[in-house]
Amino acid sequence: MEINANVKGYIISDLSIEPQQGEHLNFLYQMAQELLIKNHLNHKYIIWKMFTRVNKADYTYDYYHPDEVQAPVERKSSQFNPYINNEGTTMAIAGDDYVIVAADKRLSNSYSIVSRNTSKICKLTDNIILSSSGMYADFIALQRYLKARIEIYRSNNRKEPTLDNIAQLLSITLYQKRFFPYYCFTTLSGKNKDDKFVCFGYDAVGSYEALPNGAQGSGDKLIVPVLDNVIERKGKLTEEEAKQLVLETMNGTANRDIHTGDKVEIVTLRRDGRISKEEFPLRED
Repeated sequence: MEINANVKGYIISDLSIEPQQGEHLNFLYQMAQELLIKNHLNHKYIIWKMFTRVNKADYTYDYYHPDEVQAPVERKSSQFNPYINNEGTTMAIAGDDYVIVAADKRLSNSYSIVSRNTSKICKLTDNIILSSSGMYADFIALQRYLKARIEIYRSNNRKEPTLDNIAQLLSITLYQKRFFPYYCFTTLSGKNKDDKFVCFGYDAVGSYEALPNGAQGSGDKLIVPVLDNVIERKGKLTEEEAKQLVLETMNGTANRDIHTGDKVEIVTLRRDGRISKEEFPLRED
């Protein structure tokens, strides 16, 4: 029996040639002869579909005329993918009198750099800052929606929404879109109604948790262990210590993560309401 093709588990058997090697080929040849005799068929070829299990192979079959035999070809279907992950890394640290939000400014698509100067940080109100990694277009759409809802809240209630209000709004918004979600991984930072600085970390479908610090994006697995270790060991950090920690962790991440780099943008919100924005260089290659 000559093996004319073996494509992803399919074997084509030519029954006019005796098998030369392999016990399973002898087995297939004998089974094929029995099937053809039993079903009164005169086909020369049989295609076997092999399904391998633990220490055992099962076979199913189909018949083909000699002039029609071709190896089965698996055609790769081109599926539309509406999402592009622009990657990048964001992080946030909350202290007693401040919250620091940082993000690199590189946008990438796979191994290509799309932009070297794109901000991933958005100020929603005077006390609330949103940052995100993932698909940048979805982040823009999400922040526009949140800003519109905040304006509606101001108009209806004649007051500013609190951090807890917007945290819940963001969670509901993401969950309502869970079947076709905003492909972005956000951190909401600011001062809550108890006058404490908090960071909320979200996944793409709205689950969130209040944290003293956190990171999102392609470099989060490099940053979170460092934050946990340093803050657990030192306790509460001063603003300068936290900023230095941000610079060191973002530089280390840029050296090890190809999707993080070029520049880091650092936004600091203080208890007196002042917001400052700074930029520092990161690795560019």
